[in-house]
Amino acid sequence: MQSIALIVALVLAFGSFLSRAQTAQDGMPAPSTSRMFTPRVVEKTGPPVDIEDARRLSEQALRNGVRATKEQCERLNNGIWAATDNGETACLRYWAAGVGATAPATRAIVYFSGDVWSAGRAVPAYVATSDDVLAKAAAGWAGRLGLPYIFLARPGTYGSSGDHMERRRPAESRLVSAALDVLKARLNISEFVVVGFSGGGHVTSALVTLRSDIVCAVPGGASSSPRMRLELKRWTTDATGYGDSYEPVQHLRKDGTHPRLRIFVVGDPRDEEGLWPSQIVMAQIAREKGIASEVIEVKGSAPDFHTGQGEIVRLVAGWCGNDVSTQEIVRRAWGYQER
Repeated sequence: MQSIALIVALVLAFGSFLSRAQTAQDGMPAPSTSRMFTPRVVEKTGPPVDIEDARRLSEQALRNGVRATKEQCERLNNGIWAATDNGETACLRYWAAGVGATAPATRAIVYFSGDVWSAGRAVPAYVATSDDVLAKAAAGWAGRLGLPYIFLARPGTYGSSGDHMERRRPAESRLVSAALDVLKARLNISEFVVVGFSGGGHVTSALVTLRSDIVCAVPGGASSSPRMRLELKRWTTDATGYGDSYEPVQHLRKDGTHPRLRIFVVGDPRDEEGLWPSQIVMAQIAREKGIASEVIEVKGSAPDFHTGQGEIVRLVAGWCGNDVSTQEIVRRAWGYQER
């Protein structure tokens, strides 16, 4: 496996990416030279919440996790019982539009949201959402993008079972991939366009290393090398307190991907959360392995330039899923930013 130092060297060895990485450093504070910081695992305040009570999104369920049985999952009209070869299981929920058992889809877009726990609490917008809101959003995006659209909840979020406090660890992406297997059979899907923002973008990058049916992948504002991000921040572990994050850039190989796969790494070089060098490394490693990839610089929202990318990443996914050329996708993305 490649070391993080080698990955950093690969990024800096290529002129075009060197200039991008330098641009990023010009727009953000230099990595701290102070002593290393060790994030702590979030303290539990009680047992996991039963999935039948987790449909009302609460900070308690997000902090303590959600438990479910296969039987409970099968009673949900939008539940997927995901089981991996490693023995991991979870009931993941989804909201789909434009696709179904009687409407086969050549391609469907699957979106993964960013982390919904920040600064020691649930993100306010998260606890304010509902099934109806998520269903209407899926229908809206399907119509806007011109392709079937699925919002797939990551483990421990939006009423899915699992523990969001263990995000970016290997089990998260394995469970999501197992859920895609179920969706593929249940909804007669042939190919996936996967897209995600921030932590959901990490899942997006990870899925490219696990599946051969992904024709487009769009990680936005996402560290495809969490360990590189830790080195830049001078952290000893992930923000979750765990030190075994899955490293997509270390597992990427061309012979395990779709022959027409295109990867679009989308982000703001000034991003102070998902640091730019740890984002663009995915495109560089992909190119080294003969996988078509492109970096698209966009404008995040102040003050950290991390948020505000959820719309453009989905638009890029829609364009790619509709077979728009890479050159035209880049042109459209620039035009979107300059409106």
